[in-house]
Amino acid sequence: MQRNQIIIRDIKEIEKDINEALTGVASMLLDTDKIYQVPTNFIYLDKNIFVYLDKNEEAFESIKFNSPASFSIVKSEKQGGKEITYRLKSITINGEIRIVDEQKLIDQIKEMYRLKYSSRLASDEYEVPENFIVCIIDTSEIKALIEEGN
Repeated sequence: MQRNQIIIRDIKEIEKDINEALTGVASMLLDTDKIYQVPTNFIYLDKNIFVYLDKNEEAFESIKFNSPASFSIVKSEKQGGKEITYRLKSITINGEIRIVDEQKLIDQIKEMYRLKYSSRLASDEYEVPENFIVCIIDTSEIKALIEEGN
């Protein structure tokens, strides 16, 4: 098996891929020092990732807020050639996870979620369950790679 990795440095290309993605995986530390991963939809705003976490989930109470977290997006394509049979693009956003408590930002994220995932609903019809809490992965680093191989 051969593979070639290319680092993507063009922030516009990276942000285009982030904004086109519908889902990713959020990873964060728990009090037990285990890593908790949750596949989720998300909003990308001002170079940060926003997700809703369910405070009724068993792991929620154990999340170490204000500690390192990451969010990953992977896009893969099968290629039809002899030299390259697959192409994988991955983006990892590292930062710190916190609960968002500013109401204006919470409202903005809610509307962005509606537009991205439920645009057929009017603003007054779109509801977020009370147990869903807006969290931010406050970005310190964005890494993007393309891997091609056979």
